[in-house]
Amino acid sequence: MRPLAECKVLVVDMTHGGVVMCEELLKRGCEVHALDNHKTLKRNEIERLNNAGVKVFLEDKNLPVEDYDVIIVQHADPTMNLFNSALELGVPIVSHARAVGIILSEMKGSKKILEITGTNGKTTTANMISKILSDSGGTVLIHDSIGTRVFVNSKEILLAEGLSITPANVLRAFRLAENYDLDYAIFEISLGGTGAGDIGVVTGIYENYRASFFKNAFNSKLQMAINMRSGILVLNGDNIARKFAHVYSGKSNIYGIERGREVKVRRIGEKVEGEIEGLSTLSGKELSCSFEFKLQPTLFGRFQILNALGALSAVASLDIEVEVACRSIEGFKGVKGRALAEKSSKGIFVDCSNRGVNVTAMLTAIDEALLMKGEKVDGVVAVFSGSEKATCEIIDTSRLFEELKKRNIDLIILSGALGRKLAELGVNGELIENLSKNEVERFSARFNNPVILFFSNEA
Repeated sequence: MRPLAECKVLVVDMTHGGVVMCEELLKRGCEVHALDNHKTLKRNEIERLNNAGVKVFLEDKNLPVEDYDVIIVQHADPTMNLFNSALELGVPIVSHARAVGIILSEMKGSKKILEITGTNGKTTTANMISKILSDSGGTVLIHDSIGTRVFVNSKEILLAEGLSITPANVLRAFRLAENYDLDYAIFEISLGGTGAGDIGVVTGIYENYRASFFKNAFNSKLQMAINMRSGILVLNGDNIARKFAHVYSGKSNIYGIERGREVKVRRIGEKVEGEIEGLSTLSGKELSCSFEFKLQPTLFGRFQILNALGALSAVASLDIEVEVACRSIEGFKGVKGRALAEKSSKGIFVDCSNRGVNVTAMLTAIDEALLMKGEKVDGVVAVFSGSEKATCEIIDTSRLFEELKKRNIDLIILSGALGRKLAELGVNGELIENLSKNEVERFSARFNNPVILFFSNEA
């Protein structure tokens, strides 16, 4: 019997990919019920699902729990009576990610799948990997927080924009690329991994925000190690993500600047130099060699080095030559909103604005800028704008306020809901209602060569 085929299934959470999950299960001959526990489906969407054969519930009171063969959940309160009943009645409960992994494992064929999760660095790492594999002659699908694209002969073809990185959209992205003869598929995933990956990358857990059914970010990202049955797990050794190796039954490669195991940094200067020792590859070999690469000046800060190390570790695990990978890394110019620096006569502008910006990312960029003060720049300017809500959580403004007090930032500029909240808490800064680059430049003109950091989640 094929798993998740010709059975009765309840899909919980229609907000974060549940509709896609229902559609895929229908294709597998399942009887599908759906619980819109967040009540975000519009009437016409409910009618469309009903017409397709999906029975939609808005409450869990009258659900025939004992009749289900499996319950598939993404974001939901784990204390709901539904889940207690399922445990008592012996109904399996699995995550959307695990269900996607079961389905994708049957669809993938000979394609190599790379899955990337973490609270910081996912998008940049995914795009570095994509460039390396494309430069190496592969046809590559990449689905990330920017969009869904295919690279054929290094030419980029846009398939879709605006798809979230919730696990179920992995299936949607994969189907969008069905007409291409793919060698690799790279998926940035918000909650752990699906288990279908040949390579699973965890870029780190720097914000342990609340993550509904899995309680917090750590436990959700841990699904990468729990769901994988084979392949190679690539972990950031400078972060608690390195502990995932202890609950994974397969091989792992750990990279880091300070705590790398298989991929270690020896020296950071004009170039990043290091050693690879005993790195496991998919072909079963162990790789040992030295490496070096120089990052583009547009890539700002320590996180970018870690992103590059993660990408190098992942492709080396795929048996891509290290020297070839390092050349591709040196040509990588960065991703908009991910600590991208631009030098001008008025200073160094660093764009850290993206939908998933969080407190740790902000503080890390500020600390990098403060290290430059005196030698390369004569002032540090931090601009906070946008809303208080990031992609997965509310920005902890109280924590940000306390941390900003510990840092000697020369000028803080505040705007939008986030800026007003920080001002209410007592952050000493210039409050600007209509934020523009010209206004920021005007306030920053007191410095000859400042580094100006832009933080917003409304990019």
